[in-house]
Amino acid sequence: MSVLKPVSRTTLSEQVALQIINMISAGKWKPGDKLPSEAELCKELHVGRSTLREALKSLSFAGLLRMRAGEGTYIAQGYRSFLQRIFTPSVLEMEKTVFALYEARLLLEGELAAFCAERATDEDLQKLEEIVKQMQAHAEATEDGFLELDLSFHSGIAAASKNSVLAHVFENVLEHAAEFVRKTHEMPNSRERAYTSHAEILNAIKDRNPERARRLMREHVRVSKEAFELLFEASREQPLFQELTTVSGQSD
Repeated sequence: MSVLKPVSRTTLSEQVALQIINMISAGKWKPGDKLPSEAELCKELHVGRSTLREALKSLSFAGLLRMRAGEGTYIAQGYRSFLQRIFTPSVLEMEKTVFALYEARLLLEGELAAFCAERATDEDLQKLEEIVKQMQAHAEATEDGFLELDLSFHSGIAAASKNSVLAHVFENVLEHAAEFVRKTHEMPNSRERAYTSHAEILNAIKDRNPERARRLMREHVRVSKEAFELLFEASREQPLFQELTTVSGQSD
């Protein structure tokens, strides 16, 4: 029998994030604990500050960490409960589908946002601006109104791109991706982040800046994709996630 193991495709920042998850899993850091300073972590992990910050950003988006400006980074309280909600057995079984959809979104949505910045009418911009205003108003709500606004914003950009073929393909992708968009909204502070990100994309579109609109949209999708990649990777390797997903499967 072969003893060879598959070569890991994780990036350096993902490897750093997985090490931090391992420390949480081993009980070295508990909910509410403050992490060492960035300088200390960089020294201990032998990585640069940009790599560390990328790892911390992914962990924060995934809800495992809370980054407080001027105060430091803390292990999030109550992360176990939302991980159980996100990582149901059905989601774990659909890992390849999740990333196929994210790859499709990365390809499509950046270009749709760029086309929108070039071609959107004043009426299109007014509709998008109204959606973003409603997102701000619904950011603290508990119902699914925010999710519908989120999806409407992306659909609105596709329609305003004035490319009916790409818009049709995107609507098919979004229909299948909606459940995973809903999962990202279960992550702590996700609605505030989503509102801020959508507002930045809208501003680029209103400024008629296709390059910035493309970049911001791709970043918006990429951050969510990387959070899922990290959590899926951890679910295979870390006792913390194996324990949580086992409990989730037993409760379904």
